[in-house]
Amino acid sequence: MAMKRNLRMLSTFKWNSALRGLLEANIPQKAILGFSDMRRKGVRADRYTALFLIKAFNCLFPLISPAEQLHSYIIRLGFESNVIIRTSMIRTYALYGSLHHAHKLFDESLQRDFVMWNSLIAAYEQMGDPREAARVAFSMIHSNVRPNEVTVVSIISSCSQMKALAHGRSVHGYGIKNLLGFDIFVQNALINMYSRCARLSVARRLFDLMSVRNAVSWTTMIGGYTSNNCLIEAFHLFKEMEAAKIIPDEATVLSLVSLCTKMSNSEFRDWIDAYVDENVLRGSKCIANALMDMHSKCGGMQKACEIFDRTRERSTISWAAMIQGLALHGHGTAALTRFVQMQMEGFKPDEILFLNIMNACSHAGMVHEGKQCFKSMAEEYGLIPWIEHYGVMVDLLCRAGLLNEAFEFIACMPIKPDGVIWRTVTRACEEQGNVFIARQLIDLLMKFEPKYSGNYVMKSNLHAVIGQWNDVEVVRSEMCVREVRKNHHACSWIDMNHIIQ
Repeated sequence: MAMKRNLRMLSTFKWNSALRGLLEANIPQKAILGFSDMRRKGVRADRYTALFLIKAFNCLFPLISPAEQLHSYIIRLGFESNVIIRTSMIRTYALYGSLHHAHKLFDESLQRDFVMWNSLIAAYEQMGDPREAARVAFSMIHSNVRPNEVTVVSIISSCSQMKALAHGRSVHGYGIKNLLGFDIFVQNALINMYSRCARLSVARRLFDLMSVRNAVSWTTMIGGYTSNNCLIEAFHLFKEMEAAKIIPDEATVLSLVSLCTKMSNSEFRDWIDAYVDENVLRGSKCIANALMDMHSKCGGMQKACEIFDRTRERSTISWAAMIQGLALHGHGTAALTRFVQMQMEGFKPDEILFLNIMNACSHAGMVHEGKQCFKSMAEEYGLIPWIEHYGVMVDLLCRAGLLNEAFEFIACMPIKPDGVIWRTVTRACEEQGNVFIARQLIDLLMKFEPKYSGNYVMKSNLHAVIGQWNDVEVVRSEMCVREVRKNHHACSWIDMNHIIQ
């Protein structure tokens, strides 16, 4: 009996070695076929086999069946209670976006080590739910499971995304008390968190105290300065990075492009263009897209087109950046030409691209083309228009003076028009002399959006246009009574001696 058991174990070991080899060779399909062959020949699987099977499924995501089927099979194999396998399944559920199943599996686990906790925290963070990631992390601390550096990085990253400074500080303090020093990953995460919370002096102090800095450390600090509009500090720090002989990575260059976009100074744009060329970085799709965006935002559409035309590997993002830039500067015909070219090259437009091209048609007065684009969304590409697409169509018709058609279009909409659409029509009515309809629409808007200041401003302006100054005062008094305040979201930046103000 002992000999038979040893032979079975040896056979399982050989199969596992073969499965591992296939996975290391990046052939997960053959690993799954090998597992099927192994079971067909009656070879017993062990927990290592189960782990290899899970890894093969993960490698084939999203081309393979849902995670629930894999989980059911793991249960049938009898290894579902193993803490390592449970942790792997939590990661698999997270990969498939099934956070409910991942958390349920976690809650049902009798044994939970810090690896399992970290996997669940990372799952929420990767799925864009930093609040829940932080909640799980603090539950871990209260459960007397001691977090390691990986946990601390995950919690700090969650605090960064939420800009939760108080929580971030408490995690920082916890790490000082309970960890034997911070590794470079924790330090970088802290710099990022304090930068995102606009505590640049703290971030810089942590940066200066680092005994070892990598490219991520420098990039994080440069990015922190850039996002907080401390542009000269960001530029000087990059020069220090070069002096320290640290080779910038793609993320560093992207931060520099963002910096030069905000600088609104042609000298800096020329400098980053030359820097990218000198360091043979022009081949990066991400950098090319960022440079196109920079030039188009700063009015350099010719330069943006040059970069686009010499980019060999274009993505949907590249096309979107190009079309959006042309639309932004009123080049409707050029934007439409690029849109057609994109389709001819086999790229399928998404909802954002349709929004950009329809905006271009609206601003260029290309009514027929705009209608065709809207129609092709559903008919050719099976895309369901968003409320924003309907809004652009209404804007297109209103700009062209087709008010009756705009009202007919709104009446046929399958979704309820929002305030933006009604304000577009109201402005068009006012501009085209339909004061009576404009007043009715404004009254309707104020009824449904009593706290939106823009409605009061529109009503006040309308009364002013027709000389009803007493009514202007009534509207302003009404704003005070209802405590409605104007929104001041917009601002302008000017460059004075390289200081952005």
